[in-house]
Amino acid sequence: MTTYEAVVFDHDGVLVELTEMDLLRRAARAAFADHGVDDPPEALVEHATRENLDDLARVEDDLEIPLADYWNSREAHATRHQCDAVADGAKPLYDDVTALADLPHRKAVVSNNQHDTVRFVVDHHGLADHFEHVAGRDPTLAGARRRKPETHYLDAALDELGTRDALYVGDSPKDVEVAHRAGVDSAFLRRSHRTDTVLDREPTYEVETLTALVERLTD
Repeated sequence: MTTYEAVVFDHDGVLVELTEMDLLRRAARAAFADHGVDDPPEALVEHATRENLDDLARVEDDLEIPLADYWNSREAHATRHQCDAVADGAKPLYDDVTALADLPHRKAVVSNNQHDTVRFVVDHHGLADHFEHVAGRDPTLAGARRRKPETHYLDAALDELGTRDALYVGDSPKDVEVAHRAGVDSAFLRRSHRTDTVLDREPTYEVETLTALVERLTD
């Protein structure tokens, strides 16, 4: 058995399916409507949807909306839209999440998604008993700027767990990079939506399923 004290998981694309981009576009438009803009420029909708904060700063010059105010609205709508979709049966768990029951390590979740979204999904799908710590980002500009590959949220989880003897499991180059920056090992989960993803940094492990990962860690 690989003797990590803890295994920390990303959320979207690892435990649950990715959020549909059209859903996030609807959230972005709803946030513009909150500020009296019913027909926002499509470029700004895309910047909000893809969380390109530097480019989205144009809302202050182009639309005279304080960026922090717009972002707060966008985060609230994105959380509500995602939670509603989960409750309606969208954003399901991956089938191989059941393998976590065979993983004896202490476990946590650290995600770039909003904290309330992540917490709702974990609770809705009955995963809370698996994890000692569940964290998404704060729904503020400062919180968004601390997203992976910044180590803020991963460091907080490791501090909560009281260990740096840990593995971080994710499905993107940012996940491999944040593990490196935090000084922990990484596992890249190459699901079907990451078939062609090129990594800038080599992970400690690369697997196609959580089942395969659990087998690697428990052999």
